[in-house]
Amino acid sequence: MPSIGWCDNCNVPVLDASDCGICNTRSRILRLSKPELKPIFEEEKKLYEGILSRDFARNSPQVFFPEGMCFYNVMGEVVIEGKKIFRLSIDKKTRNWMIKFFKGSPKEIAELEGSDLKSTIRANQHLLEKKEKESTHFLSKAMKEFKHLPLAISFSGGKDSAVSLALTKLVAERFDVIFLNTTIEFKETVKYVRNLSKFWKFNLIETRPPKTFSELCEQLGPPSTKMKWCCKTQKFSPQNYLINKHYPKGVLVISGIRRLESNIRSKFGRIQQNKMIPRQILAFPILDWSSLDVWLYIMWKKIPINPLYNLGFARIGCWACPEKSLRDFKLIKNFQPYLTGKLREILNNYADHNGIENPKAWIDNGAWRFRKTKWEKIAVCTSSQICSSNEQLVYTINDWSLVNRIKELMKIFGEVKQNKCMMKIRSNDIEISIIGNKMRVNFKKTDIMPIFEKQLMRALNCVGCGACVGICNVNALKIESGKLIVNDKCTKCLRCVTANGIKMSCVSLNYRPKMLYVT
Repeated sequence: MPSIGWCDNCNVPVLDASDCGICNTRSRILRLSKPELKPIFEEEKKLYEGILSRDFARNSPQVFFPEGMCFYNVMGEVVIEGKKIFRLSIDKKTRNWMIKFFKGSPKEIAELEGSDLKSTIRANQHLLEKKEKESTHFLSKAMKEFKHLPLAISFSGGKDSAVSLALTKLVAERFDVIFLNTTIEFKETVKYVRNLSKFWKFNLIETRPPKTFSELCEQLGPPSTKMKWCCKTQKFSPQNYLINKHYPKGVLVISGIRRLESNIRSKFGRIQQNKMIPRQILAFPILDWSSLDVWLYIMWKKIPINPLYNLGFARIGCWACPEKSLRDFKLIKNFQPYLTGKLREILNNYADHNGIENPKAWIDNGAWRFRKTKWEKIAVCTSSQICSSNEQLVYTINDWSLVNRIKELMKIFGEVKQNKCMMKIRSNDIEISIIGNKMRVNFKKTDIMPIFEKQLMRALNCVGCGACVGICNVNALKIESGKLIVNDKCTKCLRCVTANGIKMSCVSLNYRPKMLYVT
C-alpha cells in the first residue's frame, strides 16, 4: 500500500513518502487511517467553517480555513500543514455533522496557512512524470497486445476516469469514450461528460439501461450492499448492449479503477475480463495510483473536473448507491435535497409494502443500505404428471399474462413451429407444446429437466432488466419494449441458463421479493 509523506521544509505533501522535488530531503510518513487524501475545495471549506462555527465558535467570530491547500482523508481526517487536525463524521443518532479534534482547538486553524499549490506540484512533478511514463508505457503495451481490437475508454465523469482519459490521449489518436448513463447519475455529471467531450473533441457514446432505476426498484426493491442488483442492471446490461452493437468482435476498454477504492478491487489484475461482459478486455493504467496521485496529476495537467468535487464529494458515482457513506448522503441532502426526496419516496414505497417497522428510522439511519430480501412466494403455475411418468409433465399457467413470456423464453430449447392455436418446440432432448394456458413437456433426457425448470422460473419472474443479455455469445438475447426477446440468432446452446462460472445470471431469481413459482 502506498504511503504519503510530508516535507516540513517546504510544507507540502509528497507522493509515496519520497524525496521532495524542491529541497531533495526525505519526507516523513503521514500516519493516516488510509492513504487516500484529496484537496479540500472552496465550497467544501465553507461547509467545514459553518460546522466549526456552529459547534465551537458560539458567539465568537466565524472560524476560517487557511487560504492554502488543506486535505481530507476518506476516513474523515482533515490534514493541514502535515498534521491531522480533526475528524469529520456523521452522528448515527442525530444524523448531524460531528467533529472531533486530534489536538488543539478550532481557533488554531485560523493560525495555519495551508500549502501552496505551485510548491505542491513542484515538489511532486518528478514523481508524477514517472507515474505518467509508467502508465503510458502500460497502455502502449496493452494496445499492442490487443491491436486486433478497437479501443474505448469507460468514462464515468469522475476524477479517475478523467486521468485515464488524459493518459490515453497521450498514446492513442483514435478511440471511443463510453458513458453509461445509469439513470441515477448526478445532473452535473451528465453535463460535465457531455461538455468535456466537446472540449476535448472525442467520440462520446452514451447509453442507458432498458429500465430506469426507479422502475426496477418497484419490482426488485431498493438495492443494498447485500442485495446489489443495480450494477448488473444499470451498468452491465447497457454495457453489453453497447458492446454487442458497436464491437461484436470484442473491444479493449481502458478503465480508471484503482486498488485503494475497495477490497474487491485490491485483488484486480492490471488486465482482466468481467465474466458478465465477455466481449470486453479491461486495462487499468492507474490501478496502483492513490487518490492524491490522481488529484496532483489533475492539477499539474489542468484537467477539467466534475464540479461536484468542489462540494466535498470524495467519489461521484450514482447518487442512490447503497455503498455511499452517511457523509455522502448528508452532502447530497445539503446541496441537492431534491435527490434526497426522490430516494426517500422510493424507500418509503418499499417500506409501506413490505412491513418495515419504524420506516423513518430505517431510512434516516441508513439501515436500508443493509437490507436483505424476504421472499414472498406466489404460486402462478401448477404441474401434473402424464400417465405417472416423470418424463412427461403438463403445466397449467394460472396467470394468462405470463403465457407469452413463457413462449418467448422457451424458444432456446429447440426448433420452433407455431400457428394461431399452438406452439411447438422440439430438439433431441426435449419437446414442448403450448396450447392456450397449458404447456406439455416431454423430457427425452433427464438431465435437461433442471435446466428447463430454471428457465421456466426465469420466464415467470423476468423483469426485463437485460442483465443476462451479455451472457449470449451470438447476440440472440435483446430487450425490446422492456421485455426479453429471443431472436433467430439463437443456437440453442443453453448458455443463458447454465452459464458455467457466471454467478447470478438472472437478477430476478436472486433479488425479486415476490417470487412466482410452480406448485
